[in-house]
Amino acid sequence: MKRRLSPILPVICSLLIATSFGFAQENPTKHVRRLVILKVDGLNADLLHRTMRETDAATGKSRLPWLSHIFAEHGTIFENFYTRGISLSAPSWSMLDTGRHAIIRGNVEYDRYTGHVYDYLNFFPFYLGYARSRQVDMPGVEVLDRAGIPLLIDAFPYSQRFQSFQLFQRGVRWPTLEHVLEHRFSSKVLFSIIESAGAPPLDELLSEETEKEIKQAMRKPEIFYLDFYTGDIDHEGHATNQPAALLDSLRRLDGLAGRIWTAIQASPLSNETLFVTVSDHGMNNVPGVFSQAFSLPDFFNSPQGGAHHVVTNRHQLSDYKIMGLNPLVQRVTTPSTASFYLASDAAHYPTAWLDLDGNERASVQLRNSDLNKIHILLLQLVRPELPQNVRTAVVACLTETVDRHRAAWTGTAGQLEEEMRALQQAIQARKKMIQTQPKTWRTGQREEGADKAARRNADELENWQREYSEYSSYLSHLKALLALHLDAQHPFRAKISELIPELALGDNNTVGDLQNYVAGPAAGGLVLDSGGRLDQQRSFIHVNYFAQLSEQRARNNPQPALSSRPIDFIAMRLPKGANADDSGAPAHAYWLYGDEENQLLILSDDSSHIAVKPIQHLTQDEHGRINWAPQQWRAGLPLHLFEDENLHLPAATERAAWLSAWHTEREWLQAVHMCGYSNGVISIVEYLSPVRDDVPGPPGLDLILLRYERRRRELVQADFHVFAADHWNFNARNFNPGGNHGAFFRISTHSVWMVAGGGVPTGVIDEPYDSLNFASTLLALTGRTPPMPERVVISQ
Repeated sequence: MKRRLSPILPVICSLLIATSFGFAQENPTKHVRRLVILKVDGLNADLLHRTMRETDAATGKSRLPWLSHIFAEHGTIFENFYTRGISLSAPSWSMLDTGRHAIIRGNVEYDRYTGHVYDYLNFFPFYLGYARSRQVDMPGVEVLDRAGIPLLIDAFPYSQRFQSFQLFQRGVRWPTLEHVLEHRFSSKVLFSIIESAGAPPLDELLSEETEKEIKQAMRKPEIFYLDFYTGDIDHEGHATNQPAALLDSLRRLDGLAGRIWTAIQASPLSNETLFVTVSDHGMNNVPGVFSQAFSLPDFFNSPQGGAHHVVTNRHQLSDYKIMGLNPLVQRVTTPSTASFYLASDAAHYPTAWLDLDGNERASVQLRNSDLNKIHILLLQLVRPELPQNVRTAVVACLTETVDRHRAAWTGTAGQLEEEMRALQQAIQARKKMIQTQPKTWRTGQREEGADKAARRNADELENWQREYSEYSSYLSHLKALLALHLDAQHPFRAKISELIPELALGDNNTVGDLQNYVAGPAAGGLVLDSGGRLDQQRSFIHVNYFAQLSEQRARNNPQPALSSRPIDFIAMRLPKGANADDSGAPAHAYWLYGDEENQLLILSDDSSHIAVKPIQHLTQDEHGRINWAPQQWRAGLPLHLFEDENLHLPAATERAAWLSAWHTEREWLQAVHMCGYSNGVISIVEYLSPVRDDVPGPPGLDLILLRYERRRRELVQADFHVFAADHWNFNARNFNPGGNHGAFFRISTHSVWMVAGGGVPTGVIDEPYDSLNFASTLLALTGRTPPMPERVVISQ
């Protein structure tokens, strides 16, 4: 029988922990001095727990004997541990590695004002930058440092830790990589590096070398933090749904865990070491069901999708030739052959930027609809043959469009000017500081990480200088637009490129923009109304992206298990002013769109209470007002909560009434975690919430620079997010036939967390927990300050 631990405990005493697990008082939790963490990418907890319980006919023991011995017999298993937010590697590991809310929301993010690419999964630009002394940390670590959010590993001094190769990696243990390449280098390794950015056999070679080194490090009593990262399960799960292949991967993991556990037992700190296994997300991998692909780049390239030139961070499968082998690429533009007005400008003005990694979801950033309109109208004004009455109407429309944004753009320009002045001062101060740093480093300084700290300062300075140039360029374009004075009597003579910035999207689109998106000039040209004004509905091609995406259908769908609708729903944050419930209580609001009749509003307040309202026909009018029609709870709404038989509500509770009422996050997690969409209600709030208050900044950061850091995090937020239907995916580089992840399906969010050693009790915890519980609990167990004390589950 499973023993329960009460929900999200604060820091508690050892006696209470022992009692919760059914342990006697004389067996309190021992002091934990060392953490050893086995990080497994993409390991689904259902698959692991089921396989651990299965018996091997040949041995009569568990099919995974080491994992069962370590954690089922001598440790604690969190049976219902979930990815918080989307089941995607970069955001998931960021929460596990920090214990903080996510400020990284994708595997790749794009800055709307500058086009800068934050590519969190590509190791090779990082390795190259490190080798050239230009970069010291992975991009995700740089983002967290700038935000003032420390990693779990940062709780341990540099000399006390051993870190493996992973997404949130500080520095590179260069001798490890050199040893692998020097002693194992071959054409096979070279092509695996180029083709798959770290796939086997390079992963296997690094794994072997890292395992040797972590065992050596465990013999040193001064090392208190060690981790080992493996992506083998994730690679296999994407590639195949065959149970035998997945079992083989699990057995390799089992052997690795056994070897690490054996090394722990032989180490000088064996009785004070906590061994932890954790995964960032699960995998939607089902035997007999092949993941099927829907190409969002093709949709956005097409006329019905707006004929955009599309940016992705990797080459698409259709382009996967020699250029697709380049491991350093971070931005790829796929031109649209149907472009309405930018046919020759794909390299300068790509207007749809996609993050497709994770596969079950995509983040979509489109150029601001009014920026498109301004661009189209300027191109019209350049034409000397444009009739005078049309020219006059175009000037009026363009002026009106700029004036509609004048207050907001003026505010943005003023703040950016302040921020650039503060950034320039920081640049000058950093240059002076770097000049005082040593040119060479003594052995003791290197052992303390002083050389890497210095390189970190230089790397940040280089980023600041790039950002100053890029944001200053955007600012000059914005000011030029605000100062624009048009002559209705003569053709426009200035350079459009001085008004419309290249590789920039401008401000996020509103709901109204996306329901009436300006994609190009109408085929019949500009049309005037009876009053001589530009008839905007007839003069432009408009796209309603919510309707268009929800109407997509598979013409050939040979798998009965898959819906003919590849897109499940679309999610978007709503603006302030439209985010009140029926009582008028202020809240953040998030809109889930299945189609016109099937929609949800998820509301959250500042005290982590959430309510969900079924609605339909949400629209935004030209004045910015959001309107919708309420409806009753029923089957078929996004997340399918009402009809889910695994929805667990308090006894004698009416289902519709409970779902519409406000509840704490904890109450929601207990109610929904076994449902088909798992903790999706909470994860939508985590994934789409504003990030400004979640960026504390480094201690002592100037308030203007803090505002700048928060702006940078807001500028990578998508216009909307598209979630794939079950077993569909959006991976345009390699349509994974096995399984995928990225959405809120329980099979994708159900993650692994198991602990053993260090005196922790033995048992199974079936209360649900999520990513934010992980780091705080581990830090509390080692006697360190947790970032979120209320999230500690087990402590000293």
